[in-house]
Amino acid sequence: MSIIAKISTSVPNYKYSQDELADFMSTLFDYSDRKRNVLKEVYRKSGIAYRYSVIPDYGCSVNDRIFYPRTNNLEPFPDVAFRMLFYAKHALPLAVSAIEKLVVDGLNLNDLTHLIVVSCTGLSAPGLEIDLIRELKLNSSIERTSINFIGCYAAVHGLKQANAICNSNKNAVVLVVSLELCSIHFQKIEDADNITSNLLFGDGAAAIIVTSDNHAKENKLDGFRIDSFYSDLLFEGSKDMAWQVSASGFLMTLSSYIPKLIEVGIKDLLLKALEKNNLKLSEIDHWAIHPGGRRILEVIHDELELSESDLSSSYKVLNDYGNMSSPTILFVLKDILESKIERNSQQKVFGVAFGPGLTMESFILTYVQN
Repeated sequence: MSIIAKISTSVPNYKYSQDELADFMSTLFDYSDRKRNVLKEVYRKSGIAYRYSVIPDYGCSVNDRIFYPRTNNLEPFPDVAFRMLFYAKHALPLAVSAIEKLVVDGLNLNDLTHLIVVSCTGLSAPGLEIDLIRELKLNSSIERTSINFIGCYAAVHGLKQANAICNSNKNAVVLVVSLELCSIHFQKIEDADNITSNLLFGDGAAAIIVTSDNHAKENKLDGFRIDSFYSDLLFEGSKDMAWQVSASGFLMTLSSYIPKLIEVGIKDLLLKALEKNNLKLSEIDHWAIHPGGRRILEVIHDELELSESDLSSSYKVLNDYGNMSSPTILFVLKDILESKIERNSQQKVFGVAFGPGLTMESFILTYVQN
């Protein structure tokens, strides 16, 4: 057994309202007042109030830009090489910020046995995991793993890896860092996929500690016990959610059919996950649903016949941060832990995240006290 003992989150300094981001888009495409108002209304109906970015350019004057050229049409548009250099510069401070909050919460970095870094929006070698080892002065022989370029469900793969490590090593203390800088992949293509991506995604990081239950008991660490994982693929949606590398950055395909696909597949996924654990639907106390978008949450709410409060953590994270890709599900878990868990009972959490494939990755947790 393994325990998620600590969860922290961090976001960049630049905070934007949806109105500000809609204005940036409208100015770039030279929209008329009517079209600008239509775009703002679309942004307002997204279920998102604010998003964060490592880039100041979305709210500053042209002459103060540091990412995009100081031209009205953003030309010459940043290429993938420039974006990866920008990622390398800004990912480390954001990851360190999340980890430092764990240290304040009692984590001793010397106790770490494993490091897992999850990040899909930037690639380099040596990568973020080695940068973290150097910056935090971790043991250079720490066991390390990188999980890259699989999208919004990637943090669940990080949890799977951490769980396997802890189940085979009673002294394991695993740091999982999930970080995405989605905003560096903005594309100025005026089509449905890019309009959807540009109104959804933001930047953020989450760090969690996963330990063996043996270590958790010895150190009196409360948290979420990882009970099981269950995943499935909806192959008919493989072209509706996809991700590719282009010369100008990472291109996201997000069709309007995705919520319908999830609506069709989510109940079967849930029932099979419950059956694997000999659980009934009534035994699930909390729901950690990846807020891939407002419509996705709505169809899951209706299909699973959930109450108004069941998805409040998912809606809150969507409202406050937008979709940050892989760390988003960990933001939801943190909110559930801090605002919903009753400390004197072993409450269960069902969680699920979605990504290219179309992939559905679920997990079941139980809150335990030691």
